[in-house]
Amino acid sequence: MAEPEKPLEGTTTGNDYNSVFEKLVDEADGSDATLVGLVAYGFYKISKRDWAMQIRDEAGRKPTSEELHAFARSQTDTVLDGYRSQADNIVATYANSVLKTQEPVVYKKALEGSFMRSFWPSFWASVTFAVVLVMLGIVLAWQGVSLPIKFGT
Repeated sequence: MAEPEKPLEGTTTGNDYNSVFEKLVDEADGSDATLVGLVAYGFYKISKRDWAMQIRDEAGRKPTSEELHAFARSQTDTVLDGYRSQADNIVATYANSVLKTQEPVVYKKALEGSFMRSFWPSFWASVTFAVVLVMLGIVLAWQGVSLPIKFGT
């Protein structure tokens, strides 16, 4: 007979389950929101650790199971939105710093190049346009359309 599966160490089951991760990360829609949710969950864990350290310092013990449940229940949507807001600011600040450090590299790559590398595409585009105009003129002439063009005075 197979042995029943044991929950992973450090996870909770049954009444001990804390749904903060799902509220912050799993309910996020899109990869950007998932990243913000993961950072927000980190803020939640920092808050939980600070709270547990305060109990340890004041009472000289770890939080009880009831206290842990009370802390989890205190994580209202407003509190979770605060974590998300902090996370959003952190992610945006990081993205801006990455953009600023990469901006010179992007400009350099955009501006580097040679005359010949930019000349040939333009040359072939001009030749193609001229050929299309000549073909259009031939088709119009074949159809009997004459254009009132006067050369000279």
